[in-house]
Amino acid sequence: MSDEGGYEETRKDMERVIRRLNALEYLILVGAAGLALGGGAMVAFLLTAGNDWSFRLIWGVAALLLFVLPGAVVLGRERMAQTRRDQAQQDSMNRSRDGA
Repeated sequence: MSDEGGYEETRKDMERVIRRLNALEYLILVGAAGLALGGGAMVAFLLTAGNDWSFRLIWGVAALLLFVLPGAVVLGRERMAQTRRDQAQQDSMNRSRDGA
């Protein structure tokens, strides 16, 4: 019975850590969005300096590209890594089944 108290304390600690990590993820996401907007504004300023292109249009497209492209690359890398892990696990299961 005394062990349940230890587990309850650990559970509370884990919930607190998870909440903090979730807050950190949102903070990083907001920071990335801010950097994408700032970088998009800089790109738009440089591209519209010598011509009559629309600053807002270029800013929007550049900001989206600066936010979406890195996210897509990270998502693709994570999916590839997960596929490799799943394949390795499947191969390990097949080897153990064949060897038994």
